Amino acid sequence: MLMGECCNVGHAPNYRQREIALITELIHVASLIHDDVLDDSDTRRTLQTVNSRYNEKVAILTGDYIIARATSKLAQLGCSETITILSSVIRDLIKGEIHQLNRRSSDLEQQLALYVDKSYLKTASLIAHGCQAVALNSARPHLQSTAYEYGKNMGIAFQLVDDLLDFISTSDALGKAAGTDLKLGLATAPVLYAATKHPELQDLITRGFAKHGDVELALQMVEDSNGITRTKELAQMYGDKALKDLETLPTSEFRDGLVVLCDLVLNRNS
Repeated sequence: MLMGECCNVGHAPNYRQREIALITELIHVASLIHDDVLDDSDTRRTLQTVNSRYNEKVAILTGDYIIARATSKLAQLGCSETITILSSVIRDLIKGEIHQLNRRSSDLEQQLALYVDKSYLKTASLIAHGCQAVALNSARPHLQSTAYEYGKNMGIAFQLVDDLLDFISTSDALGKAAGTDLKLGLATAPVLYAATKHPELQDLITRGFAKHGDVELALQMVEDSNGITRTKELAQMYGDKALKDLETLPTSEFRDGLVVLCDLVLNRNS
């Protein structure tokens, strides 16, 4: 909504922007419910997941139903370009899951590139295309590319910080157990950077931290490296790109809000 208001400064509100925000959030909620099934998660932000409270079948059907409602509302907008933009989010979410399943590689640079690509597909695409869609349906549709880039860069920064917190935050703050990604067999940025100092981490990454003691060993190696620092620097780089994107948007309190949002993303602890 902030991006929509920013692109609409000086003009009457557009009802489509509010609908786009609602559709985007519906897709987001559905993806979280499905994610919890794939990760076999019992809690999310301290709350019991749908699959834990009921069962996997109910969770999958609930997520599918929410997606169906989102696509129905999307069709009602009657704008083919908006439909194309937001349907890309669902495509990217599925591609991101496939990327995550095919995570094995012996080349660290390639692993990091795939990790950033997966972060875009599973997280940033939703924000990027949502921002693009509201800009398209604003008084300044020519800003849609800028809005997309802001959303993409902020979304990747968000995911990097999220993966960073899995190592440095408390379980209470995260709403999930620390080290969850490792237990799921996922090598995120802190681990990939740590592997440059500890090449032996590569074997653990390749087998998805499946052996007894792998997770604890990986945590020690991350702590004994600059993996945390380099991940923070990478997140800051994407945050700076997002702030740069905002320079071409109209000056307003809404643009100021988007600047504050970047700061909140980069400095959050939960």
